[in-house]
Amino acid sequence: MQAPATSQTNDRARLLGQVLALVGVLVLVAVVVRETTNSPAYVAANERIEELNTQIDRVERSNAELRERLAYAESLPALREVAKRDLGLVDPGDRAIIIMDDLSGGPLPTPVALEPPPPPPPPPLRFGHVGAWLETFAGG
Repeated sequence: MQAPATSQTNDRARLLGQVLALVGVLVLVAVVVRETTNSPAYVAANERIEELNTQIDRVERSNAELRERLAYAESLPALREVAKRDLGLVDPGDRAIIIMDDLSGGPLPTPVALEPPPPPPPPPLRFGHVGAWLETFAGG
């Protein structure tokens, strides 16, 4: 009966060896992972990633703000504002008031007065066939 006891002992020894090998591999993996995550290169890479994510957030907020400003600049109220402020235009029925005592010190806008075009010259008088006879005989 010695054979079955030796076989069980060999099986237990083999199982114990496999368990110890597995534990050794797990400890080795844990040490490698721990050392990798604590390395200066890993820490610097994570800091760079956080810095770039912050920069991306800042640029996305800036883009959103610019899209908002562009939408306003393309709107009718913005067009009216520019026309009134920069071109001196007024809405129909409103009057433009120019304050002569401007405290800003900048040049005052000059009012633009459009003169109507001169009337076209009157057409020459035509007498029908009589005019043609007069031109022929008078030499005119």
